Amino acid sequence: MVFFGISIPGIRIAGGMVIGFLGFRMLFPDDRHITQEEKEEALQKHDISFSPLAMPSLSGPGAIATVITISSSIDGRHGYAKLLAFTGVILAIIITAFVSWLVLRSAEYMRRLLGVNGVDSLSRIMGFLFVCIGIQFIINGVTDLV
Repeated sequence: MVFFGISIPGIRIAGGMVIGFLGFRMLFPDDRHITQEEKEEALQKHDISFSPLAMPSLSGPGAIATVITISSSIDGRHGYAKLLAFTGVILAIIITAFVSWLVLRSAEYMRRLLGVNGVDSLSRIMGFLFVCIGIQFIINGVTDLV
């Protein structure tokens, strides 16, 4: 990042914008991509208040910005404390990958259990949380910048 002249506040603000954008896409989906299966299930339900959403991305610019932001807070530590903190970040990445694998592995079961509209509801809730996380990243970046 030093080579490109990118500061940590810049990464936090950009990462917050990316995560917020993903959250807004989940919260306010494009309704033009409704499948026939979703239409059929919606006709059988009494409450069809939610529309389909795309799956959020598991990794990408937002995830990279998150890891860089968390890792940047380790700079002030020395010796074993720094090694332990970086080990914690690496362990968190491994745990996240494993949990993601478990979730994706059980996706078909959860889709059958929740139904299309249940998955859509859950996606909207996650979209709202993504927006909140993105805004917090932006706030942290602006605070660091000022």
